[in-house]
Amino acid sequence: MKDSKSRVFRKEGGDPEQGSIGDIVEGVPGTRILIEHTDAEIILLPRPTSSPDDPLNWSWRRKYIAQAIVFMWAFMLGAATLSPAVTYASVMAELGASTSYLNVGAALGLLMLGLGNLIFNPLALRFGRRPVYLVSTLISAASQVVVATAQTKATFIGGRILLGFGAAPFEQLPALTVDDQFFIHQRGLGLSIYTLAITTGSFLGPVATGFVIDSMGWRWVYWFYAIFIFSIAALVFFALEETGFPRRIYHQTDPNEARSYDPPKTYLQKLQLITILPIPTSLYRTATTPILLLTSPIIWWCGIMYGFAVAWLTIMAYESTTIFTTYNFSSSALGLTNIAPLIGACLVVYLGGAGTDRFMVFKARRNAGIMEPETRLYSVLFAGPIMAAGLILYGVGAANRIHWAGPIIGMGMIGSALPISAEVALGYVSECYPSLAGEATAAVIVIRNVIGCGMTFAISPWIERSGLKYTFVTVGLLALAVFYSGILLVWKGKACRRLGARRYATLVLG
Repeated sequence: MKDSKSRVFRKEGGDPEQGSIGDIVEGVPGTRILIEHTDAEIILLPRPTSSPDDPLNWSWRRKYIAQAIVFMWAFMLGAATLSPAVTYASVMAELGASTSYLNVGAALGLLMLGLGNLIFNPLALRFGRRPVYLVSTLISAASQVVVATAQTKATFIGGRILLGFGAAPFEQLPALTVDDQFFIHQRGLGLSIYTLAITTGSFLGPVATGFVIDSMGWRWVYWFYAIFIFSIAALVFFALEETGFPRRIYHQTDPNEARSYDPPKTYLQKLQLITILPIPTSLYRTATTPILLLTSPIIWWCGIMYGFAVAWLTIMAYESTTIFTTYNFSSSALGLTNIAPLIGACLVVYLGGAGTDRFMVFKARRNAGIMEPETRLYSVLFAGPIMAAGLILYGVGAANRIHWAGPIIGMGMIGSALPISAEVALGYVSECYPSLAGEATAAVIVIRNVIGCGMTFAISPWIERSGLKYTFVTVGLLALAVFYSGILLVWKGKACRRLGARRYATLVLG
């Protein structure tokens, strides 16, 4: 059996970091042998090295400690990015800002969340994940101090834009960390943890925010975030291990027979801030690769699908201030409405992540052991109708002044689609482009946030012109169309990957 597995690994060859261009079957990037059909054992991809410090060789305890820290980090930054919606009424009263003006600030913050990754992503790939986690956290904490002390609406918006730049890695870096730590058939589990973090942060943050506003005032919301995020920075520095690993320089072994030839790092060695990682191209080329990947229809679909899902969620959050004011909700009551999308998200988070891991193995066993990335797409067909129905119920219900439970149920349905869209988009694109996973996810995040920025700019005048009812009916139908367009990739995704194989190889080899 050893010879059989060795034959498979020699066939894959290529880059030990992710399998590279050699890690393909039938000349199609992303199509891989996941199961050796002669014994039905799962092949570990990427291939681990002999080092005990290779994150793929870490114990589950060690992996989950790192994931727990990343969870807290993503939770806090997710909370900080969406909680301001609850403070809008107080900010408008004190600083004289209109809803439209604050929505412009939110849109620019979303834009920076995407564009910031074009800077942070190549730095993480070259100098390690730890310094990027730390710098991102410090910038985000500083932005909260700016907002907390703002005396003008322009300063308030400036702080929000700074947060967008500082928090940009929270949209992409955890997915890269998942790729570092987990084998391909386990990544859905890691993405589920990450998605649960940003989901709970995005929804629980506003809940707490409402109570803080009622008891202490809106400025204390940002002071608390500054304190908590600075605390996370300390945790990152002292406890988060580097997951970037120079796998290329280590001798490759059969994953089931790996031995620890190198002594494990000491605690002080683990605190090393910068780890120089080998990349096959220049830092400039690494930074521009996400732009070059925009020729791929797979990148565009993932970005558009994920982008619209986040856009609808953002619109829901920022319009809730206006909608629930008509129901005479206090700030604390407004914050509590976010429990509904949190419940919705928690109910389905397994489906788009860990659930697709099981489905992937199931499908591979019935496909001569060959895995296709398109296996991850099926869950969006479940999420599409739920998202569409939730948007229509939310907007039409509020426009017709039905009982407040109606829009809140709609919020729960909208929230349930977010984790699926995130897990599918990030998981699918990283499997289609295994050696360019960081660059590909960065490209998806840029598209996602450009769409979110545009929709946040457009929603206020759209509602003013068409009304709440017809705007959300249109948005719901658009959401259904975008999610169900995934059928095209289930059908032709492999053909797209085959057509782009040569360009993929060119980008990998520089």
